[in-house]
Amino acid sequence: MATRSSAAWRDRRPGRRARAPAYCNFGGCVESEVHLPRDAAPHKNITEWWYYTGHVSDGVRSWGYQVTIFQALIGKASSSFAYMCHVAVSDLVGGAHYHIDSISVTPTQVGGDPVVVAVDNCSIQLGGDGHDHIRGIIPEGKEKDHHPGSWTVELDLVPQKHPAMHGGKGIEEFGEPDNFSYYYSYTRMQASGTVKTSEGEFDVSGISWMDHQWGDFNGNAFKGWDWWSMQFDDGYEIMLSQVRDWNNVLVGRMGTIVDPQGNLTGLAGLDAFGVASKRSWASPHTDGIYPLDWDVTIGTMNFSVQVRTSIDDQEMYNPIQNYWEGAVTLSGSRGGKAIKGVGYVELTGYATDATDPKH
Repeated sequence: MATRSSAAWRDRRPGRRARAPAYCNFGGCVESEVHLPRDAAPHKNITEWWYYTGHVSDGVRSWGYQVTIFQALIGKASSSFAYMCHVAVSDLVGGAHYHIDSISVTPTQVGGDPVVVAVDNCSIQLGGDGHDHIRGIIPEGKEKDHHPGSWTVELDLVPQKHPAMHGGKGIEEFGEPDNFSYYYSYTRMQASGTVKTSEGEFDVSGISWMDHQWGDFNGNAFKGWDWWSMQFDDGYEIMLSQVRDWNNVLVGRMGTIVDPQGNLTGLAGLDAFGVASKRSWASPHTDGIYPLDWDVTIGTMNFSVQVRTSIDDQEMYNPIQNYWEGAVTLSGSRGGKAIKGVGYVELTGYATDATDPKH
């Protein structure tokens, strides 16, 4: 039976509350529209998600992972929500991607102290300060591509920097009046725990990224978006995103550079960065043709990054929205100095699905 704590639910819009510093740690506080720890909890907005991705290893084997919970209001006049749980494990040595998705109107739990959001095979315990615990399960016989076995990712996450408030104060604009979202990330989280595969259970450690985004924005205003998270070995992180209209024309770009001390440099505008895909991949599961392997250039700090796909087939196809979410490796330079790292990429709007109003 789902449980909901009234203290866990918030209706947050810019200008409707006193502005105060966001959650402060690592020696810094910034004025923000996002107030932590309370805004880590669920809200009553139309759309919300908690997105965890990362790279972990036991010293021999390496995996990428995704554990995501989506919450969506069922009709603007409704007070009911639908929930989705998406779990994926990418075997970066074996070159295989395992995944599951589900949808429910009866989550296992929403609320509590600390706040837990649990839906089917996904569970996240929100510390409010980024000290989170996540678990994603692909049960025996439920893997989407019918791979035999079961998989579980269970990790304790510890933030290494204060949260990155995108757009300056935790607001991402989508180019239309009142079309915005609240958006922050923990861009570098120490991860430790276990990964269970069909070959056994392994103690792992590594690096993770967490996105929390919510608002009353209209996702169907755009055909799709591309998103990159980058974590470099020298302590820098980068988030980039771009959106395309229904004519497939690029209409917006934004991003955030996070330096090793956690200082933020915002990027905005169509000339904020450049992206060139080097090849494409045709999905055997949907009609999607996805761009892969990108060369990224950012004039600010003179970044030149080659983003390379670890496994081609990392598509998360499902009845609601088809998208590609995959582990990548990074190499390149910043100001002429060689850099390398890991990341994740999300691609939407390349395959027909239920969210497409033209189909």
